[in-house]
Amino acid sequence: MARQARFDGAHPLRVSALLSEGALRQQVGGPQVMRRQLDHLVRLATERPAQIEVRVLPFSAGAHPAFGGPFEILSFPSPRLPDLVWQEILTSIDIIDQSVRVTDYIVTFAETRELALGSDESVDLIRRIAKEMT
Repeated sequence: MARQARFDGAHPLRVSALLSEGALRQQVGGPQVMRRQLDHLVRLATERPAQIEVRVLPFSAGAHPAFGGPFEILSFPSPRLPDLVWQEILTSIDIIDQSVRVTDYIVTFAETRELALGSDESVDLIRRIAKEMT
């Protein structure tokens, strides 16, 4: 709930997320739980499009630059704070702050984003997948 509260207030977070179609279809908690989660994701993306961008990488995209695993690029409003990459894997968490490596992740994200569906098409796909969760 504290993280959700960060979307409101004086300095709300902005999120641009790329999700694989597989992540949307993998049932965790059962179909009813998944349906509610997908509906919530659609609601966020449609109610706050300037703040929350969700784009889906469909199965048809095949292998892509970010296929190696999940990561987050953290950017801050102050120019004195450099971008960071947060990466979680099975046994560890890594914070990457070397500018060359961070740039690699930024480029990887941009290249992968180009392969993803647009925002509207992504929301439509998420809605279709949610309807399958009955």
